[in-house]
Amino acid sequence: MREKRGLSCAEVAKTLGVSASKISRIETGNSGLQVEDVSALLDFYQVPTGKKQKLLGLLRRGDQKGWWERQAGLPHLWRTLIDFENKAVRIQNYEALVVPGLLQTSEYSAAMIRGTEPRLSNAELDNLVASRMARQTLLTRATAPRFLAVVHEVAMRMPVGEPGVMKRQLRHLLAIGERPNIDVYVVPTAAGAHAGLRGPFVILDFAEEPSLAFVENHDTGIFLEEDADLAGYRRAMRNIVNLALAPGATNELILSVISELG
Repeated sequence: MREKRGLSCAEVAKTLGVSASKISRIETGNSGLQVEDVSALLDFYQVPTGKKQKLLGLLRRGDQKGWWERQAGLPHLWRTLIDFENKAVRIQNYEALVVPGLLQTSEYSAAMIRGTEPRLSNAELDNLVASRMARQTLLTRATAPRFLAVVHEVAMRMPVGEPGVMKRQLRHLLAIGERPNIDVYVVPTAAGAHAGLRGPFVILDFAEEPSLAFVENHDTGIFLEEDADLAGYRRAMRNIVNLALAPGATNELILSVISELG
């Protein structure tokens, strides 16, 4: 439809106030296809109402959905992030206060979610924890992405859950860090002020699609794809990693914290 109107991705993007890479992503249908975006394009291309509704219906009934699309009660933001994670070839995650979701144990995840969302019912909590555990399977599949987890020492020492939960979580970090596709780095408190103080973030790289940065705060989140935004987050990640402990020293710090927990 775009080509029939003699338009480039850049021209459509400028008119709709989005990036050209987003138009490309929508057209390939490989990542994060949203009904609202497709509807805006169909309106811009002046597609007849009947055909528009038919196309949107096909999108809504798409049969190429993963388990996260069929999971009842899963927040929309989670669905989108999980969709991107499952298509990424490399994921880089910096966390300042918590263990990254892809590396959490079920009991740590439950305690963390309960602490931040105390009004959840037990059934809702169980559903979210089960979804997070299912989400982690992407790290152990044959085509697993490279995963770099950079965590501040504060997250290692912050007590989450009942006694024993943190100790088992830290032991899990040591064990999963042995996998060839997973690297775990800890930024020591002694590093002082650094780029990570501006908050946690995720960088996702794909084989054939533009990269994304994901930033989340409370109940909101945003995916950034502009070159300038991505360059800033890549620069921040490099700066943070440069301050992190080497793998051996990271493991020593984790073991030290486990020992302190008794």
